[in-house]
Amino acid sequence: MMVRQQALVTLTCALLLLLCGAGCGLIGPPSIRGGRPAYNDALVATNSQQVLAMIVRMRYGEPSGLLAVSSITANIQIQVNAGAEFGIGTESSYQGNLVPLAAGFAYEENPTISYVPVHGERYMRQLLAPIPLDLTMLLLGSLCDSPHAIALLVRSINGMRNPDFLWTDSAEADPRFARLVELLAQLARQGRLTWGQESGSDSSFVLALTGAAGGLDPQLAQLFNLLGFAAPEDLDGVITLPVQLGIGSSAEPTIRLETRSLFDLFQIAAASVEVPKEHLESGAAHRLPPSGPLGRSIQIRRSKDRPDGAVAEVRHHGWWYSIDGTDTASKLTFWILESLISVRIADTVEHGKARPVLTVPVSR
Repeated sequence: MMVRQQALVTLTCALLLLLCGAGCGLIGPPSIRGGRPAYNDALVATNSQQVLAMIVRMRYGEPSGLLAVSSITANIQIQVNAGAEFGIGTESSYQGNLVPLAAGFAYEENPTISYVPVHGERYMRQLLAPIPLDLTMLLLGSLCDSPHAIALLVRSINGMRNPDFLWTDSAEADPRFARLVELLAQLARQGRLTWGQESGSDSSFVLALTGAAGGLDPQLAQLFNLLGFAAPEDLDGVITLPVQLGIGSSAEPTIRLETRSLFDLFQIAAASVEVPKEHLESGAAHRLPPSGPLGRSIQIRRSKDRPDGAVAEVRHHGWWYSIDGTDTASKLTFWILESLISVRIADTVEHGKARPVLTVPVSR
């Protein structure tokens, strides 16, 4: 009997060590591999839902709010136990009443998520102010081959207007603007155009153009003509044009941009929401005039059932509203909107050094 008991003790110790090893294997790098992607996916999905909900609620003329996630703390607890029961005396006195070997393992993860509401004067200014030139130049530099990006961010270039809405029946978009953005996109695809910062300056920006060797360059000649000034006699090599914020044209060879505000962009996006006819007739949703060229770059669809394959979807007034995952133009426009609002949120929260006012522990 003594030999049997010693064997059980040895087996119990071995099992305890095995369970401890298994528990340790769940923490450290493996827990990061399993937890970080899941938390990140949840943040990305909920950020998209917040932005889409803001657009939809704006179409309905309803107030909306934003919550920034300030911190996520995940507490992981692992409990391991093992035990054995041994009888003393004759075997007949305890036979069938003992559990020779028992073991247990418990894994528990309790995240605590802290939220900060985004509001206040600074946020309002960030929402209503035109997008700064440096941020505009960064986006144009990254998306220079897309005419949608220029049409989204810029309301006018050297007096050529790109209207948000066509308020009257006779109003129409300036065809010169459409040709200009297409020329800029073509030159970018050819590797002959760069939106950038002037060397040695933190506040001076330029549009760098590379002329075609060997004489006349019809694309650059047409571009200069649209911008309102004469093309240089020599279009060979690199030509730089200063870029400034401003309205109207300039006598000097300068590109003057009028940028939109985030509020402008969200209004235009709201006009693209497919609301039911009965919501328009009842006044629940706003009637908006036809949007300008930018309105064609995003479409927010509605459906009674939850859509499949959507980039983002929200439910409002009994309908699902979504960005179709196969709609390339809408996805790009939505990504720019989400990126801009994320920058504004981060700047507002960091500048205000706001502390979380809502902390949610996610318990068992």
